[in-house]
Amino acid sequence: MNTLHSQLAQYIDQGVIPPYQYSYPPRSTYRPLEAGKWNISDVWARDLANYQTPELNLYLHVPFCNVKCGFCNLYTIISTDQDVYDAYTDALCTQIRDHAEIIQARRLRTIYIGGGTPALLRTRHFEQIFHTISEIYPNWRSTAEEVAVEATPDSIVDDPDGFARLLQMGLTRANVGIQSLVPQEIREAGRRKSGEDVIREAVAIVKELGLPDLSTDLIMGFAGQTPESWRHSVDELAALGPTTISTYFLTVRPDAWFSKTGSYQYMWQPELYERYDYARKVLLEHGYVQEGSVRYKKPGRGGYVQKVLTFHGVPLLGLGVGARSYTSVLDYMTGSVKPSTAEVADYIDKARKHELQPVTGFELTGEEIVRKRLVLDTFDLDLSELDRFGLDKIRSEVDAVLDAAESHGLIHRLGSRVQLTPKGFKYRDILSWMFYSDRVTNLDREYYEGLHQANKRARKNMGATPVRITGIDLRESA
Repeated sequence: MNTLHSQLAQYIDQGVIPPYQYSYPPRSTYRPLEAGKWNISDVWARDLANYQTPELNLYLHVPFCNVKCGFCNLYTIISTDQDVYDAYTDALCTQIRDHAEIIQARRLRTIYIGGGTPALLRTRHFEQIFHTISEIYPNWRSTAEEVAVEATPDSIVDDPDGFARLLQMGLTRANVGIQSLVPQEIREAGRRKSGEDVIREAVAIVKELGLPDLSTDLIMGFAGQTPESWRHSVDELAALGPTTISTYFLTVRPDAWFSKTGSYQYMWQPELYERYDYARKVLLEHGYVQEGSVRYKKPGRGGYVQKVLTFHGVPLLGLGVGARSYTSVLDYMTGSVKPSTAEVADYIDKARKHELQPVTGFELTGEEIVRKRLVLDTFDLDLSELDRFGLDKIRSEVDAVLDAAESHGLIHRLGSRVQLTPKGFKYRDILSWMFYSDRVTNLDREYYEGLHQANKRARKNMGATPVRITGIDLRESA
């Protein structure tokens, strides 16, 4: 038995749960870009040349929250200042106009307003944003297959009329964070205002308003969660019947609020995979189909179009401070990896002056483009699509990983096409890490180990060289 095969078997047996793979290279690998080297127009012009059918996902980032969830390591700041919201919306709309040529050169497939908590914005802010999009792309309502916004249950309950107005503006999907339907676990997540009754009321409001796609989530692994409490949340949410349900494993990274306890790692807990099995069984019985390793949808209604398209290689233009853009040339941000109120203020000022440029990012080679698709898109991937980016240069390594995955029943191989099996969906994140390049693995480790060295409590609790705070590399010895 070869080493790769045996290591994969070992990690499956041990119940390794690496962080969920929703981007590659991850944000932790971004580094300051050489001053003056990258111009946004040039990046997107080069990207456009790589596609026969030019398409685009548009992501607009709203970084504001009124509370920081303990597990969150996204680009967010705490603020409820309406004057700041006004100035930020003006800046975001200015940035949208500054990217008009980039957007107009492609078919706009999806629009997603994420955060943070975009629902903190007032109706006038959303009207301003959608009016600006209409100015530069008048037919977006015809071309966009998904128009989404993130919200909290309490934001919907507190202002149902405002949410209804979003539907009138064109909203087709809302991502509503639930995490649990057990009061103690909701408090553990830091979502004290979104109790079980509020969650139920929010779901009822959204259904009554006729939103096409209500997307919700549950998290496995909260402190104090038991198999019984997990089954309760799954059963209750399945009965409520939102069109999309995601079930995530809890991952505490060194840049999440929970890390202030001085303890963090991704998990090696086989029993959490039993919770995965239970959720999958119940949701399939309730008529859902599995769209991804974490996501289930009602056929014909649910799903997450922007994520699926991004995994398939459709570029994403991210606007707003902390937003990431994904191209075939450069993945980049206009801010740093670490959020701050000062950086938000700097973003507003530079947007007003039309001075925003990529600040941090990761330059993509042909090899990294190939790896990106393998990391993200083994749900259904035709390997022949990767030939033009240089798959042959790493084909022996890729074939070795795929052979190991096939021997463990994780994939089907249909000619040049690769598809995950049900077992492959379950262990997809282990498989994804196997396609990481050495460069990305090392940058990811360097970033998180640097955060660890700056956390005195963590060094005391976990030692100077902790394990399980970065990705696994199955090419190394177990």
